[in-house]
Amino acid sequence: MFHSAARIVGCLLLLFPLLLSASLPAREEAGPTPKAYNVVYVGTPYDVISIMLEMARTGKEDLVYDLGCGDGRMVILAAQKYGCRGIGYEIDPEMVRASEANVTANGVQELVKIVQADMFTLDLSEASVIMLYLLPELNRKLLPQLDRMKPGSRVICHNYGIPGIEADQTLTYLSNEDQTTHVMTLYTTPLRRTAAARQ
Repeated sequence: MFHSAARIVGCLLLLFPLLLSASLPAREEAGPTPKAYNVVYVGTPYDVISIMLEMARTGKEDLVYDLGCGDGRMVILAAQKYGCRGIGYEIDPEMVRASEANVTANGVQELVKIVQADMFTLDLSEASVIMLYLLPELNRKLLPQLDRMKPGSRVICHNYGIPGIEADQTLTYLSNEDQTTHVMTLYTTPLRRTAAARQ
């Protein structure tokens, strides 16, 4: 009798950690962070953004995406200048809050929304203009998503182009805001691979 009770107690002690872990809520896996992509936010000067929007032939009917939108200035300026809709995607929760506050402060809540998301998981096919200020390797990583955009959509890059893709136009500009030279590169979909990239 004593041995049987002891065996039951022993089994319960062995099972207790398993029962406890089963009753605890599952811990969510942390998603990627800006550091995971080696990204540091640097705001694009407003005069450079204006030129980027002009190069992309932005109009009222466009839907502008900014991938890694930071404080939301690109989509906010697009809405202000052209009355078009814009979505800023940002992975950093602090920058999401800053951009949402910026949208409200500029009174463009009906045209612009900010979404916290990993840009490499997005369906970009609805955008007609995409604005990028990312390192070349990140631009290249976006290619499978950019290739699914509708024909005639525009991709405009600040300082870093898309490796292996032929550009429609490249413009160098000395910003009046930061007295620094900036390079803007325009692409139109379907994106055209360079001869080297096709080999």
